Amino acid sequence: MLVAAIDFGTAYSSWAYSLLHDYKNDPRQISAKQWQGHDSAKGTWCLVSMTNEKLKIDARVARRFFDTSVSSTVEHLTKVLRLPVNSGVEAILMVGGFSESPMLQYAVTKEFEALKRIVPDEASLAVLKGAVIFGHNPNAITERISKFTYGVRTTRLFDEAIHDEKNKKPSEDGARCHNLFSKHVEIGQKLKVGEPQIQKRYGTTESDQTSLSFSIFTTYEKDPIYTTDPGCTHVGTLTVPISGSGLDRWVTVRFIFGGTEIDIEATEESTGKVHHLKIDFLV
Repeated sequence: MLVAAIDFGTAYSSWAYSLLHDYKNDPRQISAKQWQGHDSAKGTWCLVSMTNEKLKIDARVARRFFDTSVSSTVEHLTKVLRLPVNSGVEAILMVGGFSESPMLQYAVTKEFEALKRIVPDEASLAVLKGAVIFGHNPNAITERISKFTYGVRTTRLFDEAIHDEKNKKPSEDGARCHNLFSKHVEIGQKLKVGEPQIQKRYGTTESDQTSLSFSIFTTYEKDPIYTTDPGCTHVGTLTVPISGSGLDRWVTVRFIFGGTEIDIEATEESTGKVHHLKIDFLV
């Protein structure tokens, strides 16, 4: 719901409006404008009028209702295009209902003159049609951009120069720092579907250890240090039984991004046994 008010003054006239959800969030969030001179509503025309029980609003006033949405979209697009991973972008493909707005199309064209603007027919249905195409042919998408930084919780020998004392715990091979974030994939990284990402080795810390547990975490930070840092989210755990005894036993872990899920693959090096954990790609 929208509430608007118009004041036709002698020297100055003005209008103001507020959307219901904006008002609930902040009653002071009101858009307003004042004008004078030949634009005065007391002249030969009126910005807002009532005719045959229908409210008529001048286009200049109506466009103001969308200023915030349009400017916010352009601002966000500017930030996205400044990311290093998006260098070399030559075109902007506009999909979704708002993409059909002439005001938004004009703003995007004006702000990004060097880029080609593409608006498909029935832009509001493009996303749904894409989902149907993907359902028929999952291979239609060959590359993704990682939404998060993904990693594994691990432990390393404690280094007083860099590690937090609160994460220090005794171990058979010496004091260790726990809750460390071992990064496998970085936010914004290009990921080819079905192609394994960087693999890392993790070893036992106790001679009588019978398994290794790998807790998987995500975060929006590019270089997280601890899995206990704010913003880190636990999304799954893969436990790998490990044979033999001693400290020199290793498991190799790698992430494989599929069409709709992530496959965490852990291989016990001494036996070649492979274990998997599937995580919903949308997590």
